[in-house]
Amino acid sequence: MIRSLLILMFALGVIAAGSLTPVEAQELTYNCATAPTPRLIPGQPARVTPGLPNLIRSQPGTGWNSVIIGQIPGSGVFTPLYGYAAQCANGMWWYYVTYNGITGWTPEGSAYGEYWTEPIMPAPACSPAPRLVEGQQGRVTPGLPNVIRSQPWRGSGSIILGTIPAGGVFTVLPGYGPQCDSLGMYWRYVSYNGITGWTPEGQGSTYWLEPYDGSSPGCAGLTSQLFIGAWARVTPGLPNNLRAEPSPTSAWLGRIPAGGIARVLNGPQCNQGILWWQVNYNGIIGWTGEGTGWQRWMELIS
Repeated sequence: MIRSLLILMFALGVIAAGSLTPVEAQELTYNCATAPTPRLIPGQPARVTPGLPNLIRSQPGTGWNSVIIGQIPGSGVFTPLYGYAAQCANGMWWYYVTYNGITGWTPEGSAYGEYWTEPIMPAPACSPAPRLVEGQQGRVTPGLPNVIRSQPWRGSGSIILGTIPAGGVFTVLPGYGPQCDSLGMYWRYVSYNGITGWTPEGQGSTYWLEPYDGSSPGCAGLTSQLFIGAWARVTPGLPNNLRAEPSPTSAWLGRIPAGGIARVLNGPQCNQGILWWQVNYNGIIGWTGEGTGWQRWMELIS
């Protein structure tokens, strides 16, 4: 009853009575000094406290331009959306949420310290610590590929957009910090082969991504000249083998003759002292070696 009365009073422009002076009441309309401390987390489920429903509005606040578009019943579960910070209006903190297909703004609590919503679970402790740098490159560690999703979490509302294979090099996009999900994973906003989305950095003590500076440690000291999207040419002498995987024992797909030119698609990966890149040569897609620490077999075309 108190919740409905307060919302109605703000909607009608009525200043609540009590110990507030007119000046204090006026200030309350514009700031959230007496509202309960925000505790909802974007992307993590929350619910309306038992009792009365919470209104969903088209704008944060109860002004004439904020239309009521729905409501969340007592104990109803909703999700605060990523990318929208809590907004202060009419002395209350408002969150941009989705509930049963309705998307809009709902208040977290009253202007006088009462919570009307609550997080369903405490914020997780994410690990391992982020180590990628915005605006710089990263690489998927050896093993399984990393999924790219539309949102920084697994499950409902997060669509799989593509994958980054082991050894795949991507760019960490600036302006998007690491996002911690309910499973304790940090997600990074990246770009890979024209796909832009979120990919997890790791979980627990295991990193699935690592910073990449163009060097190739563990490949007998070979300094790579190539990068994804570059054109490369086989150096004079013997042809380069094309293989299904970055390994000299993998299935043989064909050869690139000396002087042959291929487009670099993915990599690098280091295996048995050879630095491998996935390339497209005359429509054949496979892995070929750039070289070893004492010999270069592929060179960058400037």
